[in-house]
Amino acid sequence: MSIEVLLKNTADIFGAIIREPNWDKVELQEGIRKIFLQARDSVGSPEEYLESLLVNVTLQYAYTNTAVSFLMECIEDEKFLSHESFQSTLVNVPNQVKESNFIAENMPRFKELVYQGSTIEEQVPHAESVYFQTKLVNDLLIGFIGIFLEPNNRNYMENYLEYSSQVVVDAVMNYCQAYSNHIIEEINSMNSTQ
Repeated sequence: MSIEVLLKNTADIFGAIIREPNWDKVELQEGIRKIFLQARDSVGSPEEYLESLLVNVTLQYAYTNTAVSFLMECIEDEKFLSHESFQSTLVNVPNQVKESNFIAENMPRFKELVYQGSTIEEQVPHAESVYFQTKLVNDLLIGFIGIFLEPNNRNYMENYLEYSSQVVVDAVMNYCQAYSNHIIEEINSMNSTQ
């Protein structure tokens, strides 16, 4: 299978993912607003809220790294692990993060990305958009892996085993990024017309 076929198949899968009801733009926007409200309500100041966003961006990257590793293992070993093993792997991420120094080691790296702006009033909306972006990328990746692991999709997904794990991950992550950018643009466009 050529790289063009890989890219087309991957685009088709992501097109199917975002047509699912849970990817409705209004619902996504409402869901992220609830997350932000809960996070704001659980802290005492805008600075603490900003810090919590940084921690959560870092945690999203831990989930993404774990999901990427899982997908790479499937491709490299040319086997389909169970959906249950993937869910178990994701459930263990918070424990792995606590047991390691992942947050402490990676927060400084993400601080520059998250803390943009000269005032807290500029930094908070930017940090929220960074969190939303990383969450969308992670959710799209998890959606792709769910489809990849679905036993009814094996004949179609076996084609991915013909490629190196890095080629597959690069293609998948490029689509995760592109679709998350597109979703955010659509939501921003909806907000500007209201």
